[in-house]
Amino acid sequence: MKRVLIVFSIVFFSVVNGQIRFGVNGGFSSAVVSSKFENLTQGYYVGLFSEIGLPGFLKVQPALNYVRINKDSYLQVPVMMKFYFVPKINIQAGPQFAFRMNDSSTTTKNNFGAAVGLGADLFSGLLIEARYAFQLNEAFKSPAGEKLQFNIFNVGLGLRF
Repeated sequence: MKRVLIVFSIVFFSVVNGQIRFGVNGGFSSAVVSSKFENLTQGYYVGLFSEIGLPGFLKVQPALNYVRINKDSYLQVPVMMKFYFVPKINIQAGPQFAFRMNDSSTTTKNNFGAAVGLGADLFSGLLIEARYAFQLNEAFKSPAGEKLQFNIFNVGLGLRF
């Protein structure tokens, strides 16, 4: 209940002050499935995001992305804190969740990670971002039972309305 109240308060405060904006994004996605950074696979992502302005140089950007890499599909939910160290340029950090949409005997459905990135607001609501997420849980295992890392790299464009 406390979490719902906190989220509602943040959204309400943001809407009242006109500090919330929405947008669409998409781009290149790549996954590294190994602890030795082997087996690089490539794909794409598309999604929706909101951007909540906070006092000072901070913004929170939760997003919902559809990620397609080879034959696998994921719903990716990054919740990034954006710090603008110069106008229009930001560094990002926050949790990222990934939910596998198709069945596999070698993975569980949920993946939790920490993401870091860099972004820039270009012009007329156009933005560019690059983000790397490190897996923190044991969601991916080899058929032999060995724990493998499932790290995701996204580079894309977004349009803020």
